[in-house]
Amino acid sequence: MLQKIIRYFQWLPPRLLIYLTGNSSCFDIFTHLTEQERLLLYRLALSLSDNCNVLEVGSYLGASASFLASGVKGSGGRVFCVDTWMNEGMSEGLRDTYDDFLANTKQFGNAIIPLRGRSDRIAQKFNQKIDLLFIDGNHSYEELNADIAAWFPKLNVNALAVFHDYQWGQWGEVVQKVVDELVRPISLDDGNIVDSIYWTRIRTTRIRSKQPHDSRK
Repeated sequence: MLQKIIRYFQWLPPRLLIYLTGNSSCFDIFTHLTEQERLLLYRLALSLSDNCNVLEVGSYLGASASFLASGVKGSGGRVFCVDTWMNEGMSEGLRDTYDDFLANTKQFGNAIIPLRGRSDRIAQKFNQKIDLLFIDGNHSYEELNADIAAWFPKLNVNALAVFHDYQWGQWGEVVQKVVDELVRPISLDDGNIVDSIYWTRIRTTRIRSKQPHDSRK
């Protein structure tokens, strides 16, 4: 009980700030993120410099994008959202969620910029430097490696790299494996975890080469 009370008050300041800035409707958007994970994204976004660029891979219905945008819109920041919006890999099954995303995020106007398509193809045309990268797309080993290969070269030095589902069943095992192989060797710290989100600062965008993955292991 005491731990629950401590945990509640730990997240009270960002929760109150969300309400005071008129962004409480973010909590109404359906998401698989816990409340603490949503507030963490908001806190991380608030820590960024003016006119920053945030990019998330996997936007679903717009909850995470809304919390990120709540943190950067007052300082001229932008949140780029990369998704096919066809619900691939989601437990609900295939469906087009793009209109739902647009409706849920319309209050943020130009602070949220949707980029519809496959992550690797969008990355080829994207020419902005990124201050916070949130990866919550396809969690297969191959796709997660591809997202890192596509987006890490576009990170600013000391940028934040954030991964969801770090501690969630079989997906968590894959995310942890990729983080251990590719992210930790180029991180500035030992990493941080809240619920199932892992985040760290990146000291270099040069990804260490690794041996090809043997799926039989």
